[in-house]
Amino acid sequence: MYDVRLWLSKRGRLKFVSHLDMFRMMQRAVRRAEIPLWYTEGFNPHPYISFLLALSLGVEGEKEPVDLRIVGEMTPEEIKERLNAVFPEGLRAEAVTLPEHKPAEIAFADYFAVLEKSEITAQELRGALESGALETEKSGKSGGRKVVKTVNVSEHIKAFEITEDDTHIYLNVTLPAGSTFNLNPLQLLDAVSRYLGRPVSAESAVRKRLLRADLSEFR
Repeated sequence: MYDVRLWLSKRGRLKFVSHLDMFRMMQRAVRRAEIPLWYTEGFNPHPYISFLLALSLGVEGEKEPVDLRIVGEMTPEEIKERLNAVFPEGLRAEAVTLPEHKPAEIAFADYFAVLEKSEITAQELRGALESGALETEKSGKSGGRKVVKTVNVSEHIKAFEITEDDTHIYLNVTLPAGSTFNLNPLQLLDAVSRYLGRPVSAESAVRKRLLRADLSEFR
């Protein structure tokens, strides 16, 4: 028995599939691929499949980690090939490796977003991101009850870079991720919309990779 870390890419229409449905899809895929997974004990045993960080609806992913516990002698390369043979369009196993870092070490994520110039200029976007006054609403808990809180987004932007061409603006941004606080580019653009007083959306948004607290790549 040993653990492997599956690195998935999630593209196209699958960006609108929820985290729960992705988990169900993975359960079906490992059964169809005949991957020898370890099952939990107890009255209702289930296979050990752990998505390390949920991906927000509407955001694609390039290197999404999923931990599997394998019994038997199947190699990482064989696991990858079998899963890709049964995965739906838009979902692909890019690599299967041995885990190097613990899930709790995830602290940030790199995102890439594409915006249309018909909605915002590069100067406006930079001004908003540097304003220190970006706010959005996030759900949370207070005294065991669900509440909606206003969050200062500006203080959570770790780094960003803006480039452009004739029709589009390209935003590379590093935002907090992990078990304590998460911020995605769609929430960031919601804050930009509030700041500018008009809607600004992303034509596409991709989570490129996960990072540790020292900004080294999570592996």
